[in-house]
Amino acid sequence: MGFVSLTRLRLHSWHAYPAFSVWVLGSLWQSLRAEGLVGLQLLRDRQHAFWTLTLWRDSQSMEAFRNQGAHGQAMRHLAQWCDESAAAHWSVSDEELAQACRPQWNELQQRLMQRGHFAALPLASEAQRAHLIPDPALGRGRVIRLR
Repeated sequence: MGFVSLTRLRLHSWHAYPAFSVWVLGSLWQSLRAEGLVGLQLLRDRQHAFWTLTLWRDSQSMEAFRNQGAHGQAMRHLAQWCDESAAAHWSVSDEELAQACRPQWNELQQRLMQRGHFAALPLASEAQRAHLIPDPALGRGRVIRLR
């Protein structure tokens, strides 16, 4: 069995980019050393939005990564930086985990809207309050596969 974590967030302003970028780099470095990480993909979407798809050996590995180090610290700042933030997690078979390495981002977007947790944000956009997520913009050079 494996475990999938899908997140999407959108920065409310360009002013959030410098601090956000520092924590993203720290989180990426942390993820590459994380125990149990099977795969990682990032999608830089339009309008300051970012997606992550991480594949894990089990939920405990994901939770250990999520709550510690640079990633754990970055999560404490999301309310300052973001006007949209959603996450979904689910268990998969080993076969499904292998297929998840080649994601269909539009299907993931639907799953996130239907089963995701939408964070309560002080600067929440109308879309965030309505649990709406635009289709991801899939263009050349936007998806980064790290594992």
